[in-house]
Amino acid sequence: MITYIKINGFKSFHNFEMEFTPFTVIAGANASGKSNLFDSLTLLSRLADSDNLKKAFNEQRGEFIELFTQYGDDNLANEIEFIVEMLVNKNVKDAWGNESILKYTRLRYELSIKRITNSSGIEDLLVSKENLIKLNHQEDKWINLIPKKTLEYWRPKVITGKRGIPYIETKTENGFLTVIVPQDGAGGVKRRFPLNNATRTVLSSFDTIDFPHVLAAKEEMKSWKFLQLNPEDLRQATSKNNGEDTISTSGKNLAAALYRIKQDDNYTLKEISRKLNKFLPNFTEVEVVDDKENKQYLIKLKDVEKKEFSSRVLSEGTLRILALCILEFDDKHTGLLCFEEPENGIHPFRIKAMTDLLKDLSVNFNEIEMPLRQVIVNTHSPVLVGNLMRWRNDNDVSIWYAQMRNTITAINNIRLKISTTKISRVIKDDSLHQLNLIFSEQDRKLTLAIVKDYLQTAEFEDNIV
Repeated sequence: MITYIKINGFKSFHNFEMEFTPFTVIAGANASGKSNLFDSLTLLSRLADSDNLKKAFNEQRGEFIELFTQYGDDNLANEIEFIVEMLVNKNVKDAWGNESILKYTRLRYELSIKRITNSSGIEDLLVSKENLIKLNHQEDKWINLIPKKTLEYWRPKVITGKRGIPYIETKTENGFLTVIVPQDGAGGVKRRFPLNNATRTVLSSFDTIDFPHVLAAKEEMKSWKFLQLNPEDLRQATSKNNGEDTISTSGKNLAAALYRIKQDDNYTLKEISRKLNKFLPNFTEVEVVDDKENKQYLIKLKDVEKKEFSSRVLSEGTLRILALCILEFDDKHTGLLCFEEPENGIHPFRIKAMTDLLKDLSVNFNEIEMPLRQVIVNTHSPVLVGNLMRWRNDNDVSIWYAQMRNTITAINNIRLKISTTKISRVIKDDSLHQLNLIFSEQDRKLTLAIVKDYLQTAEFEDNIV
């Protein structure tokens, strides 16, 4: 779970900070930078698992050089800086099945990547700083969101042997920047990575529990999933030959995932049916068929009149809600789920059901048997924002408003006027814990009603155009 991010030098972000809760909603008109935040999380997730910086950058929209903040004509940021704070699972397992229990579950990861011109005169990328440290308990204010009665489950108490050195640290050795990674525990080996030719992150190179906190941070960032559900992919039966049984970002393999869940526990299928019926009362039963003749799995729904409908004929809205119901009961789904504009393809009357499902997909810290799941949504729907009023007293839900703001700043000792993304906390109730960031007087006046009015005005203007 990501709890805090700071970004500088990436796209429309300049000294940007934001905090997150289990269910975080970012509202804002189009072109306000909401998608850029998801792009930053996508890049971090890929950098944690990629063997090449440029490859990870090139998987983003546009050329890699365009990801650096542009301050004016031919004036780009020299470096992209990320700081991410996380709450990670206390149990970590490597690819060979070896397991370890973490001493600390609150971690802070820092990464800086600079652009250079290599010896061939071509723009290139290098890691310039990489750190991973534990967050000291006494300084960790975000953790106050977790109820005291379950706090030690999510952040175990450390009585003896407190760690004083980072898990990953950038230092200068013999005149060269070097990343040092000490093994957990007393003594042990230290691995060193010179940064003069670092074309991948140090984090991405660790795969074993010999360095459990490093592996936990990597696995957390790798688990970040970015949903862009495509109705055609959701409708497809799943071929038995593709070997995939987890739901893809576009919604492929929905039937195979449901079949796996059914095989693990047939009763779960009834739970999914009840969940879907709660939001779509016309449908009473969810079934997945093993079509042996065509070597595929196919989803079918039954309505109140016992009529059957295959996934091929279901509406986009029904399929989206079904996919979220399945994700909730899928043990393989953990970590962060980012969902861009979930209202697309959904009838306004069903947006309430959609927001309820997304809330149910995020962890409730009172329930320790729940997997550590988080949902971040961005939206420009005033209807969706209006539905969030129900959770104005829920500390697990935070609402933010994105907009572009003009800022005067000094870049290389030159004062410039730049347009940057600002995402401000929407105050639900002054008595609630408002996390750690300090907001301006203007931001502190933001309410759900004001944001809803902003979005309705933007929607009206878009329709006129």
